Amino acid sequence: MKVCSASVNMNFRALRFFPAVLLLLTLLPEGAIAQRQQRFKAGIIAGLTASQIDGDESAGYHKVGLQGGLRGVVILGSKQDASVEILYSQRGCRNQPKTFPVFSTTLGFIEVPVQWHYKDWLMEGENNAPDWYRMQFNIGLSYGRLLNTQDKFNDGFGIFSALPDLEKNSYCFLVGATFNASPHLGFTFRFHRGLNKLYQPGDGKNYRSQLIEHYLAFQAVYMF
Repeated sequence: MKVCSASVNMNFRALRFFPAVLLLLTLLPEGAIAQRQQRFKAGIIAGLTASQIDGDESAGYHKVGLQGGLRGVVILGSKQDASVEILYSQRGCRNQPKTFPVFSTTLGFIEVPVQWHYKDWLMEGENNAPDWYRMQFNIGLSYGRLLNTQDKFNDGFGIFSALPDLEKNSYCFLVGATFNASPHLGFTFRFHRGLNKLYQPGDGKNYRSQLIEHYLAFQAVYMF
């Protein structure tokens, strides 16, 4: 595993923008909020990712990783929210099962998704509790900063030779949906597609193909 302390410090300095985004969201006009009983929400996220990288030696979402972190939400209207998350997210690539060559590479990211949510399927609150929505649909952008890389076999297959030259910054488009089992607990599916190249071949680089990542996220979200 390769972890550069200077890079890690840079990663966490980038996270100073997280509270700034939340502050900007609080300045949205109050008149746009139909449900005034609560302007802010916060929650925790835990889940799994299934990843692949275009340009490696395989295809399919075979690389499974962990994902977890925090979400902050601002209510924009009766059916609209905006959210910012801060997550640790494992992505990467892996060979197809029972095929050669055998490789498995894990990429660890600090990730900050910013999303717009549209809510539907109104449910009545019980015992004078506020009404809530069963479904949410979301779209957004995500910024990630590469923290570390780990190649399981160190055998030279997969994207092993590209690891020293990977792009540290990741920009993704995302779209997804959430099914809320209760006012507090929801289950989210998201698709992420890289907007920039994780690796670009060039002078002095050992890997032959450009790399573009995409991955699926399966999350359990608990909102307080």
